[in-house]
Amino acid sequence: MPHRKRTLRVAISLGLAGLLLVLFLRTLDFAAVGRAIAAAHVPWLVVATLAGLISTPPLRSWRWGLLLKKAGRPSPFQLNSATAIGFAASTLLPARAGEIVRPVALARSAGLPLAPCFASIALERLIDLVTVIALFVAYAVGWAPTGMGGEEAGRFELLRRSAFLLGAGTIVGLAFLGFLAAKPARVDSLVRPFLRPLPDRIGAKIESILHSFLDGLGALGTVRDVLVVAAASLFLWMLISFQVWCTLRAFDLDFPFPVTFFVITWAVLGLAIPTPGGVGGYHAAVAYSLVGFYGVSKNTAAAFALVSHALSFVPITLIGLAFLAAGGLSLKSLADEPAPGPQPSSSPNPTPADSTPASRPPA
Repeated sequence: MPHRKRTLRVAISLGLAGLLLVLFLRTLDFAAVGRAIAAAHVPWLVVATLAGLISTPPLRSWRWGLLLKKAGRPSPFQLNSATAIGFAASTLLPARAGEIVRPVALARSAGLPLAPCFASIALERLIDLVTVIALFVAYAVGWAPTGMGGEEAGRFELLRRSAFLLGAGTIVGLAFLGFLAAKPARVDSLVRPFLRPLPDRIGAKIESILHSFLDGLGALGTVRDVLVVAAASLFLWMLISFQVWCTLRAFDLDFPFPVTFFVITWAVLGLAIPTPGGVGGYHAAVAYSLVGFYGVSKNTAAAFALVSHALSFVPITLIGLAFLAAGGLSLKSLADEPAPGPQPSSSPNPTPADSTPASRPPA
């Protein structure tokens, strides 16, 4: 049964990628797209590539280490290696396999318990979501596109309202998790009553995930910790925005810098579709953000989407494959590692059994 579910997920992921690529490519003039790529300014592309190599893995890995303080102290090399391998897995494997591969790779190389490594990825994604929403709101307040037609104006307003609602909900959720993290015993009185009506297995799984989240938030035990992670997240996404801005300039798309926040919002929406490396979803969403709201020609927008995707994924994938080869690992063995199951919930503190490092399966 697990094999059948995995096969179904892979089939759905590849099918989505194929469908989205067809939708993205079907109306393009391939000769015009090729000319636009050939005419791109190489110096701007070089700067964009360097910005990407600074943001991932070094900066992203450093922030990840901050979220893992309670689980252990992995070395910068171990963090960078696991991050690069995870991104390579997301590019080459379907169904967002990098979200599994990255924590497994770190747990194996650094001898860390697997559960908090998985929890740190979920917490990292939540922090990224808050940061991207904040950047989009800043953009929408002062740099919204003008002259949009009725359909685009309606979609932009829907996106803006959704960002406000999702951002507010996420902040409230983080505040509640922080409230629980300050005293994990509050889970018993505030959360467990809502879990009792659920089947035992589902309730135990939710409680296990919740405690893992609280352990991750426990790494941010002081105001200074929160501020450092917030500053690191803002700097990370500003660097990603700079990479996008440089790529726009390479195609003579001279927009104000905050417009990159809008493009990134669409990129994140496209990457949320679980295709290998965001193929199809990323391209369609990014191209639409430029064509539908800024009047860029569809062939130039497509060329930008193709090149920006390549700059974001190809270098880090090659680095990840190099780390894999150096460590004698394979993406398949890392992706096949089962996620940690529910832990005993009688105490929010890990037991000795919970603290054992992930072990390598026998060859």
